[in-house]
Amino acid sequence: MAYGLPVEGDDGPFVGEAVDPLPTCTPDQTVVDARRLLEESGSEEVVVVAGDGLAVGLVDPGRLEGAADDAPLLEVMAVVPGSIRPSVTVASLSERDADRVLVTTSDGRLLGVAEARGDEDHDGHDHAEEERIEQELEQLMEAAGERFGDREPSREDLHAFLRERLIDEGRSPEEADRLMADLGDESP
Repeated sequence: MAYGLPVEGDDGPFVGEAVDPLPTCTPDQTVVDARRLLEESGSEEVVVVAGDGLAVGLVDPGRLEGAADDAPLLEVMAVVPGSIRPSVTVASLSERDADRVLVTTSDGRLLGVAEARGDEDHDGHDHAEEERIEQELEQLMEAAGERFGDREPSREDLHAFLRERLIDEGRSPEEADRLMADLGDESP
């Protein structure tokens, strides 16, 4: 994929299929050029590229603030942060610390930018909601382990425990009863 070759396997979708373009400047262009490009493109950043599209730096409005209009971008740019390859899966982007990540070929040529974080990926999965639910379940399992220890709780014990947790978390007793009744309707 990095060189336009097909990718084998069913692990996708891949970042290379979800890359957005970014405006670019060369290191010898000036601060005023970058400001104009940011304004025209509506982008949050400009990638500084050297010969053959090699990504060497990033410029954002913060880096341009206070800089002389005629200063070359080489003097104000941030050295390009780490980048990823187009063969990385979109799902793995949610594990990144940054909101956006540059996508380059293995030899450093800029392909564009991919969203590394977001509530939904390109498959429409809401990873933030899934993560929240997973954390709540882990906390619930820990609390149940502390409450019941090594003994196997009865169905009634579990219902009483869950109702108590709902109330402790701010639900009214009536709402907790209603939720528990709904849970009972879905049980086998």
